[in-house]
Amino acid sequence: MYTDIDRVAALERRVAQLEAHFTLSQQQPPAFALIEAINRNDELVDGVVTFGGAVDTGIGHYEYEWSRPTHWVTDSPWEDEISRLSALTHPQRGEILRRLLGAPATVAELVSGDIVSSTGTSYHHLGALQAAGWVTKHDGGYAIPPPASFHCW
Repeated sequence: MYTDIDRVAALERRVAQLEAHFTLSQQQPPAFALIEAINRNDELVDGVVTFGGAVDTGIGHYEYEWSRPTHWVTDSPWEDEISRLSALTHPQRGEILRRLLGAPATVAELVSGDIVSSTGTSYHHLGALQAAGWVTKHDGGYAIPPPASFHCW
């Protein structure tokens, strides 16, 4: 049989567990914070497609957010946007972009860093990335453009 002291001690333990749970929950954003924010917005009746992020790299801080209502995604033509995204589909282009996140680079630096196998290969992939707006020429080399110039759809 439990005494009053045992019952109070059990209650104190339970309250401490509950308080610890709420303290942790308030410190960490929920796993689907973006989805929860979208669901709370009564203006987004049909939903929205959104993505974004904030990162610090060797050359600075980048923040990006893209958001469009569902009808914009389902009813708009995709030809131009697919071309922009398809520029990213080659693994070497991904490696070039990863390298440029750290600092601008010349074609020679991309070759010497084993990012690409030759200057011809480098120019081929950089040309596709530049045409799609993912890289720009910068001081004799190539760089990722400032965040404000990124566009996708």
